[in-house]
Amino acid sequence: MVIRHTNETQMVHAKLAARGIEEYFTSWVKALTTLSKSDHIIDNDEDGKNFIKVLSESYPDEVLSINRVSENGIIIYSSDKRRLQTDVSGQKHIHELLNDHHTVISDVFTTDEGENAISVQVPVFKGVNFKGSIGVLINFRSITNRYLAEIKIGKTGHAWVISQGGIELYSPEPGFIGKSITESLKGYSSMTPMLAEMLKGHQGYATYQFDKASGHNIKMTSKLAVYVPVHLKNTIWSIVVVTNRDEALQSLVSFKNRLIFIMVVFSIVGIIAVVYGSKAWKIVKEEGKRKNTEALLKEREEQYRNIYDNALEGIFQITLEGKCFKANKALAKMLAYDSPEAVVSLLKPFSNQFWVNTYERTKFINLFEKQDVIIGFEAQLRRIDDEVIWVSLNCRLLHDEQGNKLYYEGFILDITVRKENELIIKNKLADLQWHYDIAINRELRMSELKEEVNSLLIELNKEKKYRG
Repeated sequence: MVIRHTNETQMVHAKLAARGIEEYFTSWVKALTTLSKSDHIIDNDEDGKNFIKVLSESYPDEVLSINRVSENGIIIYSSDKRRLQTDVSGQKHIHELLNDHHTVISDVFTTDEGENAISVQVPVFKGVNFKGSIGVLINFRSITNRYLAEIKIGKTGHAWVISQGGIELYSPEPGFIGKSITESLKGYSSMTPMLAEMLKGHQGYATYQFDKASGHNIKMTSKLAVYVPVHLKNTIWSIVVVTNRDEALQSLVSFKNRLIFIMVVFSIVGIIAVVYGSKAWKIVKEEGKRKNTEALLKEREEQYRNIYDNALEGIFQITLEGKCFKANKALAKMLAYDSPEAVVSLLKPFSNQFWVNTYERTKFINLFEKQDVIIGFEAQLRRIDDEVIWVSLNCRLLHDEQGNKLYYEGFILDITVRKENELIIKNKLADLQWHYDIAINRELRMSELKEEVNSLLIELNKEKKYRG
């Protein structure tokens, strides 16, 4: 039960991170694709350079530079002047784009300035002729901080990421980043099956043995892991969320030790009880079981309370009738309540007042008629202070051993910032398209005026000849 609960928690974290990363890169590919069709970008004129500059300045913490690369692999314009006229044709992802003329997303690499970065490159065509690419160089730290660094389950749970080629892209242990996973983990045969599945882009669960951290040998420990693929444009990453098995089973181990101690005591008491009567012995035994059960229940309650209190996501449990009966501090803060107790007493998750869009509410409720688990359902919710936020809802319906429905539980992630960023990109692209359309209309009007002037000149020449 404890291991299953741990695996389910790990899987939710991994899927949310994978979905977030996929959507992040999809947004950039869409934005760059729109730019690649602009004549100003194709011709690399002053308007095109201004478009690149404005877009780069809109994301100072994420974007290292936005570059226009020629068909020969030379940076002919960059929002970072230091990169201008740099020959990047030898870089793996640029070489692939120059050969195949397809959108590419690079592996993580180190720039000349020492930053870990990822490049997204979209091909540029003038008619059918390949004219290079428009690309963005993203600070990889901004991605890990947003989607990976905050994944913490208990004291030791964390995430790491590998590329399709087996290179470790992210790890809490900096010494592993940029190295081949097969080389770093040589000799750990228990990890081989999991790594093989990850490199194939599969999803699953695994248990393996490990005895290294921060470059030092430590006591051999068992790890519980889940792995989920991240599907990007031309490649696949794999996210792993890991927790120490001993930590997950700590409550059961503690219970086992106490049970052994109690059994020894009971044995002694049993010998004495033979003298004083079986009835007294049974009373003592039952009392010991009752106390032990109470202690176990208290310990498990404390364990789950720690998970609730320390989680960064909003966690909730709802009755089948739609009444919230459990919530954590993160949910209270997210929805502007004073405390988790206020959430329990006031929040009605399925009511119309809680949802901004009635259609989204109806769709979410109807989904549970078809499936017991919902992951990544995005909607707008109204906080207690009437502020509207975007969230990603992740919920499941729990059953007892007989299959009877018990209650709902799930996670809520605040994705308002991401949605606002997507809207900013959309508006900027619309503004760029507007300027582009005006320029096209101006050119068409000038062409029409030129034709009218030429027609007038022809008529005047005819008139002169006639009079002459």
